[in-house]
Amino acid sequence: MTNLNLAGLVLALLFIALILSKKDKQLRDYILAFFIFLLGSFLLIKYVFQNELVQTYPVIIYLDIYYWTLLGPSLYVYTMLSTRGENSLRAKYLYTLLPAILVTICFYKIILFNPLALAEDGYLLTDLEITGLFIWLYNSPVFYILSIIELRKHQKRIKNHYSFSTSVDLKWLYYLSNGFGIFILFILIKALINIIFKWEIPIDNYNISIIVAIIYLFGIGFFGYKQKGIFDESSLDKTEVKDQNDNQLAITPVNKTEVSYQKSGLNKDEAILIENKLKSLMQSEQLFLESELDLPALSKKVEISTHKLSQVINENLNKNFFDFVNEYRIQKVKELLLDPANNQYKIISLAYDSGFNSKSTFYSLFKKIEGITPAEYRRKYQRKAG
Repeated sequence: MTNLNLAGLVLALLFIALILSKKDKQLRDYILAFFIFLLGSFLLIKYVFQNELVQTYPVIIYLDIYYWTLLGPSLYVYTMLSTRGENSLRAKYLYTLLPAILVTICFYKIILFNPLALAEDGYLLTDLEITGLFIWLYNSPVFYILSIIELRKHQKRIKNHYSFSTSVDLKWLYYLSNGFGIFILFILIKALINIIFKWEIPIDNYNISIIVAIIYLFGIGFFGYKQKGIFDESSLDKTEVKDQNDNQLAITPVNKTEVSYQKSGLNKDEAILIENKLKSLMQSEQLFLESELDLPALSKKVEISTHKLSQVINENLNKNFFDFVNEYRIQKVKELLLDPANNQYKIISLAYDSGFNSKSTFYSLFKKIEGITPAEYRRKYQRKAG
């Protein structure tokens, strides 16, 4: 097991080096590197304890106290920076340090005078230290939940703004968050079962959690390399634009067009006019064929503000922007599939011709709307037509 610890630690250091070697690093890159450092710290701590080296390296106690109070917050901050396109730590993020501050207060005697006390089997915690232990144990699950909530909010914002899958891949962020959730589960499973069911199970979940941590690190590398831009500059976010002042690439955050529409001043008659004009333009000019069509671009075509256009799509049509545009694309694909002259073309080519820019998005949406795959649709309805 100790060899596995060292292998995982080397892996963590490798990923940190790759991230920090990027030329145009952003703040979120440093936060991700810090998150991986904390995962590596977990493996280092377990290595020291398993080999009874804590007396030789008592400083490891301080790392043991703080890595767990910073893991969850660092994941949450990374998620917020990634989804909101921010590149600076604002004062609003200071509350993420609250668990570390509270744990410092609760364990101040140990931290200042006797750090090795936590390594002693017979040490009895005071009430204040028990409070600190509770905060230490459960702060990471709280920040995991906050990260998932933020991702779900961001997914909703994206679908109200874009008709395509942006290159800030939510799959990467979901993997990073849910992988951390699984890691937390294996860290705390023994304690949770004891608290919920009052069962004392004879397993060493720390050894299991070490294996999970290493698998998680491997997964970070695998998905990180698939999601271009995590470890290199090989891809630029579709939401990025040129800053004319310094010629650098700056991320444009997704606008929150789904805010309350109560003060928009849009009355029912005007909404109906906008709806009719929107549908007419979508049909006559086939605006959906533009694969990177977004809300601002469509609002210019309709000659209405993005806020009012979003309100009409959300309230009058009861859809988000993503579904509204892609339903037109699906309809176009269906027309192409029904024409026998198109049988010589691959289905995905027809999808791209209809405005899609993602194979996975096309197939999942088609199956969701039609209940069958595009190939099944072609066979079924061409046969009927014949």
